[in-house]
Amino acid sequence: MEKLKFLGIGGALNIDLGGNSAFLKKKDKLLVIDACEGATEKLLKNNIFDGIKEAYIVITHTHYDHVAGLGTLIWYLNYKLKVKTYVIYNSKRYLNHLKRLFKTTGVDLKLINFIKDIDFSLGDLTLKLKLTAHEPTLICNGIMFSDKEGKYYYTGDTNDIEYIRKMAKDDSVKIIYSEVFSKDSDSHISYSDLLKIKSDKFILMHINSMELYEQIKKDGLNIADLI
Repeated sequence: MEKLKFLGIGGALNIDLGGNSAFLKKKDKLLVIDACEGATEKLLKNNIFDGIKEAYIVITHTHYDHVAGLGTLIWYLNYKLKVKTYVIYNSKRYLNHLKRLFKTTGVDLKLINFIKDIDFSLGDLTLKLKLTAHEPTLICNGIMFSDKEGKYYYTGDTNDIEYIRKMAKDDSVKIIYSEVFSKDSDSHISYSDLLKIKSDKFILMHINSMELYEQIKKDGLNIADLI
């Protein structure tokens, strides 16, 4: 799998690094993971929309820093680009959760083609949403990607360090895109806990402070690629 490219890699309050949002483009298809504030503008300025005929959006959870740009992205794809737009879900419960979000924010459901995760493919790349623990009032997911080279896990926002340890030991998992937090948290993975795993699979994202960002660079760990 090509490495994901990121529109932003900051935690909710780390405005300097932008809202955490990633994408992958293959030929005329575009996959966007979470839609941070300003996602549409960043995609447009970097010519990512050029030549696309289908767009797929997967939302890990509905915290504002992950969906602030979602409505604008769907409107732009439909009204400006005339691109068929899909939103990926994994269960009826999550589908209804997403539909409530769209209705609340005034996004016409007629603009969206909902597609189950098991029916998605981008070339030989497939994905499955995996329920994870982050915020008890929301449905929160990680994403397991698969292609001919192996598996690639995207944590979303999570506090499930045990699952990350398991993925680090799994030889079929080649990359772990992991969120990280500067201290112990009930909602996130602490940097100190991540360091204890000692794996070169990690590519870090959703970094909650510039101080942590500088520490990660100093320690020589991989940080997700920003466009």
